[in-house]
Amino acid sequence: MSAPIAVVLGAGGAIGTACCRAFADAGWRVAAGDIRLAEARRAIDGLAHAPVAADVDVTDPGALADWARAIAALGRIAALVFAPGVVMTSAIERTDWARYRRLMAVNLDGAFHAAAAFVPVMRDQEPAASIVLLSSTAGRRGEAGASQYCASKFAIIGLGESLAAELVPARIRVNMICPGNVDTPMLRQVADEIAAYRGLDPAAVWDGMIRSGAAIRLVQPAEVAAACVWLCDARLSATTGATLTVDAGAMLS
Repeated sequence: MSAPIAVVLGAGGAIGTACCRAFADAGWRVAAGDIRLAEARRAIDGLAHAPVAADVDVTDPGALADWARAIAALGRIAALVFAPGVVMTSAIERTDWARYRRLMAVNLDGAFHAAAAFVPVMRDQEPAASIVLLSSTAGRRGEAGASQYCASKFAIIGLGESLAAELVPARIRVNMICPGNVDTPMLRQVADEIAAYRGLDPAAVWDGMIRSGAAIRLVQPAEVAAACVWLCDARLSATTGATLTVDAGAMLS
């Protein structure tokens, strides 16, 4: 029997790349999609089980639907991980509306587009399948200066819970993961933007991020990836509509 396929969108990012590697290590065939083809290819470099990569823009529903059909022709799509993300820090009255629209187009619209593209092909395949949407601890608790980003991540949880209820008859499970401060280049960008917003030293902001969790450390991309693979395990067949926090204890403080 051929390996089940795990589709990872946003594969070129730190978490997406870690997901590609974790799924491959668990015996899955990986289909890596990212708007940056070179990064998608890098994410699957050296992986087993004949991985494939493509340049896919999650803001383009037609392109996503075409890619979903192309991947379904290769085998059974048993998992879909939605991991793209755009960040933004701004006082509400200074919102850059072009950046806001881009953030929502990627973080939220992209998740809708991905579900609309992949659910039909997953529904037609047997046995059951799993979808994991990456939210954030910023989707569980608001943060000053992050209203735009938080709104998109709160919405991901609502979308996921609704899809979970809708897709039970199709035996497609939908769960969400809320990472905390993950050691990625994007988090460095966030630290710089928070520093500018609050008039602080970027190094001090970064140190505060490291110390924000009870474990007093950043989360590693591989830890988020491990949670994604776990949620897609068929042995968790009764788990749907759940939100898992991976934050080194940040929400405890």
